[in-house]
Amino acid sequence: MKDFIVYCKQYIYDHIDDYRGQKVYPCDLGFTLTEYPNCDGTLTYSREEAKNYIREWWDEADDYFDYAKSNFGIVQNPFENPEAYMVCMVIEGVRSLIDQAFMVLDIDSCEMVELTGDLIEQITEKVNENDTCRLF
Repeated sequence: MKDFIVYCKQYIYDHIDDYRGQKVYPCDLGFTLTEYPNCDGTLTYSREEAKNYIREWWDEADDYFDYAKSNFGIVQNPFENPEAYMVCMVIEGVRSLIDQAFMVLDIDSCEMVELTGDLIEQITEKVNENDTCRLF
């Protein structure tokens, strides 16, 4: 299994090119990239596989729980619905990596940008360089 940060990075690499040529707000790009699992409520289509990921990512799952509780007030229960909990974790992990990349690139997160091939390359390079242990 992949570490949490590696999973989130790979998710970005696998999906960002789908938005090439589109204009987006940098502050929304992480949510845009994860809109399908957010609607589906799963990344694995397997309760057991999601539980295995959460076990592997236990420290990050704990950090996410505290983060979500303090920021949203309501938290998915990883024991009731591990697939949804995993989705919420990945959404926030992807959002965090994307936001940090735009900060390093010194791009205003509230100004619409076009996702050109060059910008996608810059974003993925900054995401790849990010070795932050905590995303929440």
